[in-house]
Amino acid sequence: MTSATNFGSGSGQTPALGHRVRAALRAIWFVVVPALLAIVAVRFLVPRSGPGVEGLLGLVARVGRDSPLVLGSALFAMFSLLARYWLVRLTNGPAVARVEKPWREVARVAAVLALAVGAALLVRAKLAEPYRVLTASMLPTLEPGDQVLVNKRAYRSEAPMPARGDVVAFRSDAVALSEPAVPPVLMKRVIGLPGDRVQMRGGLPVINGWQVPTCDVGEYVYLLPDGQGGAATGRLVVEFLDDRAYLTVQTVAKPFPHSYEVKPGEVFVLGDNRGNSIDSRSYRGALGAGVPLAALDGRVERYLVGSHLDGRTDWHRALQPVVSGSPRLHVEGFDVRPLEDGIARCLRDAPKVTRSPPPQGAFTPAAPLLQGGGV
Repeated sequence: MTSATNFGSGSGQTPALGHRVRAALRAIWFVVVPALLAIVAVRFLVPRSGPGVEGLLGLVARVGRDSPLVLGSALFAMFSLLARYWLVRLTNGPAVARVEKPWREVARVAAVLALAVGAALLVRAKLAEPYRVLTASMLPTLEPGDQVLVNKRAYRSEAPMPARGDVVAFRSDAVALSEPAVPPVLMKRVIGLPGDRVQMRGGLPVINGWQVPTCDVGEYVYLLPDGQGGAATGRLVVEFLDDRAYLTVQTVAKPFPHSYEVKPGEVFVLGDNRGNSIDSRSYRGALGAGVPLAALDGRVERYLVGSHLDGRTDWHRALQPVVSGSPRLHVEGFDVRPLEDGIARCLRDAPKVTRSPPPQGAFTPAAPLLQGGGV
């Protein structure tokens, strides 16, 4: 007994160490374990929405599809409360069970769940929101089925104007696209800013008479996850714009013979899949139009989860940035090493000038791309 007492009093770090250990264990029990359980539940237990999934299961499926952050927050709060419930009972036994009132437990659960869901909804409305990619118009950057995180404050605070190369999310009804086949939210890449004069040479943008520099990587093939064996094909091309490099797919694009001067309070946008994108070239009856800044939901910043061709969730790009200095290629079912070598070559030989000149004087349209010409 004496030696144990001397040991405890003689080692000043022992109480502090014990406190840190207990704090770490509590963090694991109340935070890490509930978070992992919530992720597993959203990943494996939430049913997929579709035919035959109705009622309560259908509601859960829709919430899991459209608002995984809200559902995950609610599950995290529930698992955290369960962890507390069992920890208290395992350590204090029947004495606590006699003291605790059932209605207090119910009220505590309801309050914590309401707080978690409310906080998630507030974050979604004001700060960041997950969006699902529904089309192939942004291949190879965004794939159908990808879920991405949109920063909703990106253009409301210190940087109200998007930068060239940003990928933005905006409401399709703001550009008079209200057809049933058009998703309510579109994602495109910003090419032109207010005052810019934009023209297209095939699928390549020309800004203020200056063609965006490019580098051909090779032949691109992407199997569409539609169960019908469809594929998107074209030439994979790196574009260099404002010190940014990003990947595009170039095919025979619809002609855009006009030049468009971007008006104040809007931006000119293009899909990275230039031959299969409804973007600024298509708006205003194919005469060209910008997207109002007020219609922007935010900047697409990070991947959350993707989707394999067989429908399984793909976590390989989780939390990676959508826009970066070194674009990465993701293609399932093909050997992409030759294309990756081509991308590395293009980045190694990147042009020195990647910024367009400011608009000045009279505008001279760029020469059209000759029939059969390459990128």
